[in-house]
Amino acid sequence: MYDRILVPVDASDAALAGLQEAVRLARLCDARVRLLHVVEEQPFVSESVLYQAEPLDPVSKALEAGTALLAHLRDDASRDGIVVDTVLVESAGRRLYEVINEQASAWQASLIALGTHGRTGVERFVVGSAAEQVLRHAAVPLLLVRAPREARSARGLQSIAAAIA
Repeated sequence: MYDRILVPVDASDAALAGLQEAVRLARLCDARVRLLHVVEEQPFVSESVLYQAEPLDPVSKALEAGTALLAHLRDDASRDGIVVDTVLVESAGRRLYEVINEQASAWQASLIALGTHGRTGVERFVVGSAAEQVLRHAAVPLLLVRAPREARSARGLQSIAAAIA
């Protein structure tokens, strides 16, 4: 069975759906859950940022927000009696799927539970699919959880933003 479930999270409804399923499965299997949040590097800086009076450190802000997000999600998942820990990682030039798979390997995860938006067609081609890349390269089983259509609004994001503010 699954004894270590890695759950990559951000503040999206899809990630919340993946976390909910991971918690359900963890309860059934008496598994540990590890929440992973990856802070990705920004590919460019806008011109307006360069001329601000105070220097902006987007990585520090993203790390702060990631820490708060992980704490909020950990507390929620732990209420269900699940053993939950968290990891915050900077991408350091690596692609998201590489970081997720590296963390799964390093922690010896038996499963990756990942929420997905379920994009198809042109939208998937233009926006891309992190879940698809994780699936292609994962060395452990992957549970993909598609966010319900009605949950693909800003509700989940708004509730998390309010909780960590």
